[in-house]
Amino acid sequence: MEENDVDLIAPPSAQVTRVHRALALLAPAGPLAMAAWALLVPYAVADAPDVWIPKAAAGVGRLQLAMWMLLVFALTAGVGAIVTGLVARRGSPGLGTAGMALTYVGFAALGFSGAGYDAAAVASRQAGLGQAATERLLAGLDAFQAPALGGAVFVPLMFLGIVLLAVALWRGRQVPRWAAALMPASFPLVMAGGFVAMPVNALGWLLLATGFGAAGAAWVRPRPAPAV
Repeated sequence: MEENDVDLIAPPSAQVTRVHRALALLAPAGPLAMAAWALLVPYAVADAPDVWIPKAAAGVGRLQLAMWMLLVFALTAGVGAIVTGLVARRGSPGLGTAGMALTYVGFAALGFSGAGYDAAAVASRQAGLGQAATERLLAGLDAFQAPALGGAVFVPLMFLGIVLLAVALWRGRQVPRWAAALMPASFPLVMAGGFVAMPVNALGWLLLATGFGAAGAAWVRPRPAPAV
């Protein structure tokens, strides 16, 4: 391999480039962005429209910042899934590949569907719509099936993908086992946080970011080059 060549598909061997390091740093960025989103939104995911619409209107500035975090998630979450999957494949190619694919698709579905309600709340506030008009707007959004489908499929895909990645990382001992264990442990907190308290949701995403960060560190850890 020449000095300036970059192999982005196979895990790095003895040569680790700046591109590898940059992608490794991005590995936890998606979950970290979602943790920030959960701490910024002025409502709880489980709030009924007549509850969360006034909360969103009162905290529209925070909601706009939260939408930027969703953009960061959409741009970086796939990188984290791929980097973590490549590390997981070292010890368990089948589980690692399946986990990488499912997590990637689950993240993509969440990124597609996640901003719809926040954008509608901000737009209705800027347009001066009242509570009743905003509820009609959201009802129209609910009638559009694509975002609803994305929101429905991300849960099982992301959960199964993260579990498979964690099992592969655990079996392959590519990261500390506590880091692998944090990944599936994050999901109940992410789901419960929407009903209990959004900081709990943020904690779940932080646990996942820790696991992805450990995988990123393992990905750029120099290893002996294969014999030729």
